[in-house]
Amino acid sequence: MEVKYISLFDYLGKPAGKEVGGRVNERAREFGITCLKRFVRNKKYVGKVNLYPEAFLEYYFNNSNNMNTTHEKTLV
Repeated sequence: MEVKYISLFDYLGKPAGKEVGGRVNERAREFGITCLKRFVRNKKYVGKVNLYPEAFLEYYFNNSNNMNTTHEKTLV
């Protein structure tokens, strides 16, 4: 089974920001999740973004109350 990697922007449908991105990245490291990188260039951002397994992002945002974080997905 192939793992689908997506950015936080792709998952949330909006920029995640440094705070949310930092929390997601920290939790991914704690769980030993492998992250990939993608270079992005648009009007608002130029640089690398982290890509996470889609299943990890689903778990993270659907269980965020259990992970002591804000449920950002509902704010979209």
